[in-house]
Amino acid sequence: MQLVVATYERFLLGYDVPADLEAGAPLPRAFTHASHQGPVRAVDAAGPFVVTGGSDDQLHIYDAKRGRDLGFLMNPGEGAVPCLQLYTPPGAAAPSHLFSGSADGGIAVWRAGGEWEHLKLMKGHRGAVNALALHPSGRLALSVAHDRQLRMWDLLRGRCTYTAGLDAEGLDLRFGPSGGCYALLTHHTLTLHAAAGDGGLLARVDSPEVKFTAIGRGMRDDRVLLVGQEDGGLAVWDARAGGGAALAARVDKAHGARIRAIVALTPDEGEALPNQIATASSDGAVRIWDCRALASGGACRRLGGVETRARITGMALSAPGRRQPALAGEAAAGEARAEGGKRAKQRKAAGGGGAEKEEGRPERAADGSGGQRRERAAQQQQAQKKPQQRQQQHEEEKEEEGERQQAKPTPKPKPKPKAQKKQQQQRPGVAAGDEALVPRVTTIIRKKRRKAGSDDEDGGGFGGEEFAGGGLGGSGGGGFGGVRVANKKAARRGRGGR
Repeated sequence: MQLVVATYERFLLGYDVPADLEAGAPLPRAFTHASHQGPVRAVDAAGPFVVTGGSDDQLHIYDAKRGRDLGFLMNPGEGAVPCLQLYTPPGAAAPSHLFSGSADGGIAVWRAGGEWEHLKLMKGHRGAVNALALHPSGRLALSVAHDRQLRMWDLLRGRCTYTAGLDAEGLDLRFGPSGGCYALLTHHTLTLHAAAGDGGLLARVDSPEVKFTAIGRGMRDDRVLLVGQEDGGLAVWDARAGGGAALAARVDKAHGARIRAIVALTPDEGEALPNQIATASSDGAVRIWDCRALASGGACRRLGGVETRARITGMALSAPGRRQPALAGEAAAGEARAEGGKRAKQRKAAGGGGAEKEEGRPERAADGSGGQRRERAAQQQQAQKKPQQRQQQHEEEKEEEGERQQAKPTPKPKPKPKAQKKQQQQRPGVAAGDEALVPRVTTIIRKKRRKAGSDDEDGGGFGGEEFAGGGLGGSGGGGFGGVRVANKKAARRGRGGR
């Protein structure tokens, strides 16, 4: 298990997290990658992959399991990549899709793994996309942008189905693990909304004095929220009881600067609160917190950490061996399918045993006597001969057809009509079935004869000739070059034309 840290100095840093981390112990450095040509704006990890987005219009992909750089993707939109998220289907160990937001308001959809194929570019926002949130089912997504809009996307059709205006610019957005609700963060407001029905408000937390900066990732309960603040404070809000959110714990000076990322490290083992969390601030500090005492009303205790000496812009947890938790509905459906398959096997076994008991002989002899076996062998041999007979008959018919063609005189090719030949010369490269898509306009160029003994009598501009039928030189006269152009509409098929 590793913490992957993105920095403003274009580096991607990896740190190992020991299972038995002691208080005050430093985190060992695992890798360092110069991932982008500018600041790293976003980072996410799922399965064996780590993906970063930068201000250089690129997305870099790494294999954390093998420690290899797999290459980069160019942003199909314009500008930096301020946010991205990997989607892992429920119960899977590797992601299936990648979603990346762009500074021009577009959202790109990629197929994760293999060739990393770009599938679609969804447009709708009129400003930089700040955050994305994917529903665990993979059927819809939410996005907030600089234009103060919240958009819902139907991922089955690849289009926006709902738009809502916000009072303030949305900074962060998270779906819970069950998909029943989502959290929306602005500078001074944290709200929890129901994902089903009319999306009613479940809880609201206001902070008029101190700004919110980040929402925690990797939580096991939709209604428990980890929130980072601009002054370095860390808060845990619990909305499980209903009627709003209650403050479960607070660390006033978790960091000396604003918190940029919060990640839950360990599974909660059935509890809503995590065992350990990691926080990263813009001053370069990464710290691990022991939160096991929260269940009994205690406080978070600081464990190890590391000073990266860099300006941190984001952080993600890379755990290649961890699977995405299955949804409750899909788990029940899977259990029902397994139970149905088990019952089908039992019925099949019971039916086979009854047949053996009734016949009173082994299953090998229950198929039939030796005469029946010989009859089946003869039928198989006859079936093998039929394709050969059909092939031979087909070849004979082909030879007879060739002889008849040789006996017939070869007809002379008919000349094409002049009108058809003329039209093909006027429209080169047009297929025979596409004539209806091309406008039937014929241009005829005529030059007026100059009268004997006169020089530029017609006032036609350059050379005494004119454009007839208007154009750039006006209607009836003037023009450029003294050429008279008359346009007439060609006759359509079946209406007196060719």
